[in-house]
Amino acid sequence: MTIVEMCVHMDCPGCESKIKKALKKLPGVDEVDIDMKLQKVTVMGWAEQKKVLKAVRKTGRRAELWPYPYNPEYHAFSRQYANHTNTMTSSSSSSYNYYHHGYTFADDFGYYRKPIAASIVSDKAMAIFSDENPHACSIMKRSVGMA
Repeated sequence: MTIVEMCVHMDCPGCESKIKKALKKLPGVDEVDIDMKLQKVTVMGWAEQKKVLKAVRKTGRRAELWPYPYNPEYHAFSRQYANHTNTMTSSSSSSYNYYHHGYTFADDFGYYRKPIAASIVSDKAMAIFSDENPHACSIMKRSVGMA
C-alpha cells in the first residue's frame, strides 16, 4: 500500500468534493482524506503517484507533492514552516515539468531589470514624419493638413 500526500489549493467544499470524486474514480485508490485547513490531500491505495497528481490537476486545481516533512499539528517548529509560503521552490520539490530560468524571481534577490531603451526607433526615423523636414512623408502631411 502506498500513501501519496499532496498540497492542493482548495477554496470551498465544492472543490473538496470535486477532488474527492475524481480521486475515487482512479483504479487503485482505497481511501481519500482531505484536510481543508492544511490544504492537504492524502491518498491511500495502490495508485501511482503521477496518476494521482494528474487526476487532481484535471479538476483545475494546482497540486504538488506535500513538501513538509512532518505534520504541523503535532510539531510546533514546523507549524511556522507549513504556514510560510516559499516563493523560491526548487525544481525538485515541484512536480511540474518546467524549470524557472530566473526571470520570474528577480525581485526576490533584490536585483532589478535594466529598463529598455527609451526609444527603440532612432531620431532619424522619427524625422520622416516631422513637419519641419522638407523631405517628409507627403501622405502624412496631407492627412494632418486635412484634419
